[in-house]
Amino acid sequence: MKLSAHLGTISWSLADKALYVGYGFVQLFMQVPALDPDIYGLFSLLVALNTWIMIVSDGSALQGVIQFGSRPEERGRVHVMAMSVHLVIVGLSAGLVFLFQHPLSTVFGEPRFAAVASMLPLYCALTIPRMFCLKLLYRDLRMRDLFVTDAVWFGVRTVLTLHALHTDTLRTLDDIIRIDFIGMAASSLSAMIITRKQLVFGRSGSTSLIDYLRFGVPLAVATGLNSMPRQLDVFIIQAFFGAAAVGVYNPAKNLYRFFEQAFDAAVTLVYPAAVRLHTQARRHDLQILITKAISITMVPVIVAVIVLELGASQVIIPMLGPKYAGAVTHFNVLCAAALAMPFLLMSSVLAALGKSTAIVAYSAIGLAASVITLLIVGYLGLETWVGLGIVVNSFVVGALCVYHVRREVPFPWSMTMRAFADGRHFMNVIKKRIES
Repeated sequence: MKLSAHLGTISWSLADKALYVGYGFVQLFMQVPALDPDIYGLFSLLVALNTWIMIVSDGSALQGVIQFGSRPEERGRVHVMAMSVHLVIVGLSAGLVFLFQHPLSTVFGEPRFAAVASMLPLYCALTIPRMFCLKLLYRDLRMRDLFVTDAVWFGVRTVLTLHALHTDTLRTLDDIIRIDFIGMAASSLSAMIITRKQLVFGRSGSTSLIDYLRFGVPLAVATGLNSMPRQLDVFIIQAFFGAAAVGVYNPAKNLYRFFEQAFDAAVTLVYPAAVRLHTQARRHDLQILITKAISITMVPVIVAVIVLELGASQVIIPMLGPKYAGAVTHFNVLCAAALAMPFLLMSSVLAALGKSTAIVAYSAIGLAASVITLLIVGYLGLETWVGLGIVVNSFVVGALCVYHVRREVPFPWSMTMRAFADGRHFMNVIKKRIES
């Protein structure tokens, strides 16, 4: 489990996450200032719904592509089951929101939510191919191709944003939605081209639909519950404080997602490796993987949070403009949740160990804690503290996952401090490669 053996994969994975960071700046410092907070708030609701639906489908339908598709002879059958469940989950979810758009508009006290609900089915349809093809790339650790696919996604939207700003056509909800739709369509098309040889479908194989769903359904429930505080918290905020409050809060959450992108990069490396080590019964190597994952992510997170809380986050104000000044306070609150991320990594280890039901239970507990926190904040009118929902959820779920993993694969806490020695070895390897 030497880092030097995976430098290429790690480098492309980090480069891919750098794209997310780069486009995050495009959103924050080009799109957001051009839009009024209520318009950006409505757009955030649409993106949150689409993202949450895809997260649920990823768990129920697409995660099995990795879990059951490691053997080439099973892939055709696994792909058929994955795509079928993927279409059903996404179609039903988007369809229900579309059908109940008027009652939901009443619940949220926002008549314009009907426009968001009307756009959702098309947004989901454009996203379906991208999500399926990305899972094939993750399974085979094709991080360079993943980078290319995301470069198309972010590149197209960046070009369209610059054009809209130049022509003064980035003002309305339709303007910003059009940019996202075209970018998603381009990304899905490029993903299908890149994975065309892996897009095989057939009946041959021994994996049953029951086994596939037995693995996927609990995981889907878990991922759905776990992602609710991060994706759907904006709907509770909308109900208590309105669309403009969502518009100010969401830029802060987008900045916080820089931490989440780093976490996602770690998951894409840890989960497939943990599946392989568990399948091969290599318990000692799995222990090393777990402790390295916690250790290597913990140190930079602590440093980054300290720097931001000491005042670095104030740079947000001149970049976003005075109408989004409140985003700084939201971001400072959210940063506390990043301290739990190294422990949240253990949820991917539990998934690799087949402990889907445990993840469901912990995610449900975390969701309950988050919702209770948000309701208290809402009823007390503490708008600047709405980020506490994510903070509480992160620490509760992270603590529960670590406790369970230590029961399955015992390790001393001292092993989570190995980042310094590993870091020195890693830098020495890079230095030698540069010199050669």
